[in-house]
Amino acid sequence: MLEESEIVYEVLQEKDLEQTINCLVDVFPSAEPISRALKLTPSEFYPFAEMVCQKAVAEGLSHIAKDSVTSEIAGFIISESLSKESYEEIDQSIPQNFEVVFQFLRELNEQYEIKKKVVNSNIFHVFLLGAREQYRGRKISNKLVENNLKMAAQAGFSKAIVEASGKISQHICRKYGFEDRASLDYQTYEYKGVKVFEGIKEHESCILMEKVFGVGEARV
Repeated sequence: MLEESEIVYEVLQEKDLEQTINCLVDVFPSAEPISRALKLTPSEFYPFAEMVCQKAVAEGLSHIAKDSVTSEIAGFIISESLSKESYEEIDQSIPQNFEVVFQFLRELNEQYEIKKKVVNSNIFHVFLLGAREQYRGRKISNKLVENNLKMAAQAGFSKAIVEASGKISQHICRKYGFEDRASLDYQTYEYKGVKVFEGIKEHESCILMEKVFGVGEARV
């Protein structure tokens, strides 16, 4: 457990599951560019958030930021071990209203050739990152990424990947050693002939980024 300015950083566990689900539901539909463009409602997002967080608790590879005064979940980073089996499992369990999102991510991953890479690689997948609006400006997302990547390095992962959908997350990931590997432009992307993301004006593209863990990085 790490503590800084009344914010405590912990591995996501069962005891914080429901609060973390609610934090995802509060943050993503209102703040994440793709969710906002598709006008996903909190109630539509809830079953997905529940599925993702339950899996995260089982794997023990995700972190939360908690307000030590109020015990409120201030932010989260949901990560997973990405194997060929888990990749296919995710692909098969997509809620219908998320199909456009996952088709977009599939095409991004195809650029990166993810299916070839997961066969022989031990990949750490940073899936979701966010912080509640009232806690922004306190570098909570930065600290979550830092702690999460230390865990990944210590666990022996060879590389980490993330699909960063906005400028802020892209900036944070570059700060911690991620490099651009593939991207899809919001203004030109089409799903079934429709430019579904052309309403996203403040961000140019979703970028798949990769960080290769160096020798000794686990001791940083």
